[in-house]
Amino acid sequence: MIRHRAFTLIEMVAVLVLVGILAAVAIPRLPVNSDFDGSLQARNLAGLLRLAQLRAMNDPLALQSGTEMGRCGVVAVTTDGVSLSSDCNSASLLSANQLRDPGQSIWLGAQELPVTANITLPFTLQFGDVASDPDYLSEASRLGRLFVNAGAGYQPLANTLQITLAGKTVLIEPEGYIHVAP
Repeated sequence: MIRHRAFTLIEMVAVLVLVGILAAVAIPRLPVNSDFDGSLQARNLAGLLRLAQLRAMNDPLALQSGTEMGRCGVVAVTTDGVSLSSDCNSASLLSANQLRDPGQSIWLGAQELPVTANITLPFTLQFGDVASDPDYLSEASRLGRLFVNAGAGYQPLANTLQITLAGKTVLIEPEGYIHVAP
């Protein structure tokens, strides 16, 4: 007598459910579109903004003019790039040599990227304001609130700031929340 071996209906359903779950998780993570570089640049910008925010929330000197690059919490945004401010005060990007320095382990910005925003370029961003006593943080700095300088001095952000580079948009809420638009 020959016995035929087969899968039971329960085993088949279990395998189909597992394959469906794996497909639902894995397929959205595959880089199927050609927009990977733009997405990467937007995520790098969000990371740079978060770095500046953390510096401003923890270091009273991060927003002072003339602070060295390793402590600066001011971000310059121009029509052709974003970076930490070259002198921690102006809307000048870091030099190409500073941006390409192999010794730096963090993303400090990029030049030659077309940038647009919902406010006039160029401008600088800082998360908080300079306290009256340079040894302490202001309340806005402790909370990481965004201030924008588009030429008329730093003003608190009233509406969501949108910075678009490489076709992707980074949003910054007035309360300081930074995220990449879907």
